[in-house]
Amino acid sequence: MEGKNIPPIITLSAAMIACLICIFRGASLFNTLKIVLLVMLIFYIIGRIVQKILVKIDNDAEEAALERQREEQERAAKELEEAELARQAAEEAKKEEEAGENEGDGQDLSELWK
Repeated sequence: MEGKNIPPIITLSAAMIACLICIFRGASLFNTLKIVLLVMLIFYIIGRIVQKILVKIDNDAEEAALERQREEQERAAKELEEAELARQAAEEAKKEEEAGENEGDGQDLSELWK
C-alpha cells in the first residue's frame, strides 16, 4: 500500500470544512482564503505523517507475514527430513532383521544335510 491519496483527501476535506465554517460565520473573502490556505498547509503535513505511518505499519505486517511463512516452510522441511530419517532407519532395521532370518535359515539347512 503506497497511500498516495491520503494527504490530498485529508487536505481537501479539512479545506472544505474550513471554507464552510468561514461562510457560515460571514468571514470576508480575504480572511477565508488565508484561513483555508493555512488549514490546507497544516493538514497536508498531517496527511503526509499519517501516510508514512500507515505505509510503515503495512510494510511491518508484510514482513511479519513473510517471516511466519518462512518459519512454516523451515518447520515443514525439518519434519519432512525427520520423517525421511525415521523411514530410512525402519528400512535398515527391517533389512537387518531379514538378513538375520536368512542366516538362521542357512544354518537349519546345513543341519538337515548332516
